[in-house]
Amino acid sequence: MSAIFTNGQSVVVTTRGVGNLNLLTYQSNAGAPNVVGGTPTTNTGVTRFLVSFSHTYERYAFFWDGAGEAVYAIGTGLQQQPVGRSWNQASAISWNATTVSTIDATGVLPTAVDRTNATTCFVIPDKI
Repeated sequence: MSAIFTNGQSVVVTTRGVGNLNLLTYQSNAGAPNVVGGTPTTNTGVTRFLVSFSHTYERYAFFWDGAGEAVYAIGTGLQQQPVGRSWNQASAISWNATTVSTIDATGVLPTAVDRTNATTCFVIPDKI
């Protein structure tokens, strides 16, 4: 199995209902500050998000704060797993990892700069 963040592969989160996909990017290899923010959806149906990456960071944690369900899939894989529902039970990816794990990210949050609506987490348009 190859690393999650390779050419043509990433993490796609599928959610149902209104909410935010919150993303923490941390452990910079270039001295950049840790960054936290959320990407909202007002869609009452299904929304798909792409969790992107930056070569500057080596760790990523994310969770869904909506009332509806949320699952993630890696690349074009068909296996879906539940997304974390809080920072103390966040879904997490380390650089070169082949799986998503669960971590308590609350210890990193005080060092993170708030970049709400400016994270590397994007809503995927319905018609692509």
